[in-house]
Amino acid sequence: MVGAAAAEVELTLQSRDPVSGEIRITREKVDPRRVGVIAVDVWNFHWCKTATMRVDALVPRINRALEGARELGMTVMLCPSDVVENYAGFPQRERIFSLPSTTVPKVEEVTCPPVPDAGGCACGRERCAVNYGWDGMHPGLRIGADDYMPDTQQEVYAVCQQRQLTHLIYVGFHTQVCLLGKPMGLRAMKSAGLKCVLARDLTDAHPGYDPARGFTPDLNTEQVVEHFEKHLSPTIDFERDLTRWGKWDPSWVLDPVRITPWGTLARPHLFEQPVIVTLTAPRQPGAQIRYTLDGSEPTPSSPLYAGPFEVANTTRVRTAAFRGNQRVALESEGAFYRLGALPPLPEIQLGDLKPVRSVGFGHTYGGTVRYSGNTQAPQKDRSNLAHELRINRQKYERGLGVHAPCALSYELKPEYGRFVGLAGVDEHVVAVSNGSNLAKYPSVNFKVFIDGREVAASPVMKVLFPAWRFDVAIPEGAKLLTVVAQDAGDGSREDFADWANVGFVRR
Repeated sequence: MVGAAAAEVELTLQSRDPVSGEIRITREKVDPRRVGVIAVDVWNFHWCKTATMRVDALVPRINRALEGARELGMTVMLCPSDVVENYAGFPQRERIFSLPSTTVPKVEEVTCPPVPDAGGCACGRERCAVNYGWDGMHPGLRIGADDYMPDTQQEVYAVCQQRQLTHLIYVGFHTQVCLLGKPMGLRAMKSAGLKCVLARDLTDAHPGYDPARGFTPDLNTEQVVEHFEKHLSPTIDFERDLTRWGKWDPSWVLDPVRITPWGTLARPHLFEQPVIVTLTAPRQPGAQIRYTLDGSEPTPSSPLYAGPFEVANTTRVRTAAFRGNQRVALESEGAFYRLGALPPLPEIQLGDLKPVRSVGFGHTYGGTVRYSGNTQAPQKDRSNLAHELRINRQKYERGLGVHAPCALSYELKPEYGRFVGLAGVDEHVVAVSNGSNLAKYPSVNFKVFIDGREVAASPVMKVLFPAWRFDVAIPEGAKLLTVVAQDAGDGSREDFADWANVGFVRR
């Protein structure tokens, strides 16, 4: 139970007239020990790569805010919703079940016009495919020893009753979907009589991106926040209030420049048509965003970002924000890989040839592989799990199904003029429950060697990525070709991979 009253803090609440949109500022003093802070869906993955990175970008700021809230005596609740039971055995989750049972009252009927929803993908034309790959909270999110992990409306209400909470501040992601619609969300708890507030500087909408009309994820979030202020709840700028309360240092540099779309070296953005890239630093108004396109570190003398620009070829963008020579936003990077032209179909299928070397995921003794777990030797015209070959929702009749790491070597005949094929992560992982808890894990690099020299390679390939395209000229006199599927440096969990329509074209 909460003890004697602590020193009050004053919340600066912003709302808007529902019709005119005019901003209204009010202030309310409250005992911080009557305040809960609820962090919703700070996940370690999202099916949209840009949404995933926007979570990553905000986690350092969320950590500072939650730490300040804890120091003030506020109760912190971490709510990863559909993966909350992956925290079974954590005291923050188990203590929920020791709370007295309570009935949630219906104090208010909370109604709201439809909230702007931009579709959930901020990657533009090359839209990400939906899967449910997250399996926990962001690994950088700090979990406090005295935090709670409730999930349902009843569980949150039980915490509020136990801790005598009257106010709830919401932070977290996919605002118009998760913070609003889920059972621990703002609408549900407002209906139970709690005074609910949205931290507008610590949320991000279910995003969209249309650079042709200037629609960015930041603008999408602004529109959703305004909708909340008009129809649902007031908002606070948590940083500003924590600064006034002595729990925030404005000199902290916490935020990276945001990139849209935001592919990374570990999860690149693949494209066919030129991509329009937008850079933003919304928490550093007036700062100069600098960037490079050659992989070099951005400096105060790097090109100045003046507006969205086109990326037409494989490019690594690095960017940071400055005031004068002082960096005020952390460096971030974007990785963009242009797909090559579709190769011709092979005249000689690789699966019809006998490899001179075939090694895979397991233990090898004297040249014999003992394959691990449920993996097998490379499978002809089937996935390694004996399903259809499927890459990015497309079925292929011919090819090889492997599990990384795997290498297959073939003797080259003089008539072989080109090696051609498609390569991608096998789609089996999304066939059950849309990839729940697993779709984040597959990550494979594909490579081609001729006589021991690497001649072609894919970037990191993830589930539901378009197939990478190989079309490699074979030098006259070459003796050996090896195709390799490697794990991408993060372990080999679920790294089932497919080579499709793979083989040789004659000279």
